[in-house]
Amino acid sequence: MMQAIRRVVITIVILGAIGAVGIGAFVYSGIYNIGADDHHTRPVFALLQTLRERSITVRARHVQVPDLEDPALILKGAGQYAAMCTQCHLTPGMKDSEIRPGLYPQPPNLARLRVAPGEAFWVIKHGIKMSAMPAWGGSHDDATIWSMVAFLQKLPDLSPKQYKDMVAKAPPDDDMDMSEMDRDGKAADRPAEQRAGSAVDQGGDAGDVPAMAMPAAPTSVAPPPAVKASHRRH
Repeated sequence: MMQAIRRVVITIVILGAIGAVGIGAFVYSGIYNIGADDHHTRPVFALLQTLRERSITVRARHVQVPDLEDPALILKGAGQYAAMCTQCHLTPGMKDSEIRPGLYPQPPNLARLRVAPGEAFWVIKHGIKMSAMPAWGGSHDDATIWSMVAFLQKLPDLSPKQYKDMVAKAPPDDDMDMSEMDRDGKAADRPAEQRAGSAVDQGGDAGDVPAMAMPAAPTSVAPPPAVKASHRRH
């Protein structure tokens, strides 16, 4: 009996060692194309998508969602979203952007998808590995992130005009000062509506949408494909 168990254990160890060597050889060979324009096979994509979604769901369970109905909070989130998120996650009436077609997985269109508040907060704060979704928690406080989550709950119900009007009324996004520089090297002093660029130019074709500087990074994911989240300039 003991000998049989020992043989099984030895066999498992040997197979595990062979598998580890094989995986190591595969990774080191560079044979796998990591280019975003060479998509995963369906099994690999399904595996990664499930891993991402389960990771977000499990961690978001512990997020305590505050009151998201405060008009001032929603308005602040509109400005944050317009300044940071539109080139990846679009706006009502916006068909595409310059950067979005090249992202893989493709970020979700948050103008058409309502994300669970807890999951949206977790993704915005912590980001998603190997995607265009950054971890904004390293540079933005929870209150600011919650403002974006509050706005995301309203976004799918907005028309292009309602979105544009809301962004125009949003408070300035001071976080954009360092990245929105004019030709003289000074921070551009413009309201959120103008700084948002394509976020205010609703209903145009992809060619009408000006590009916005993007941080190096998913979609997804993070998300990923239809990742359950929202983000600023992601």
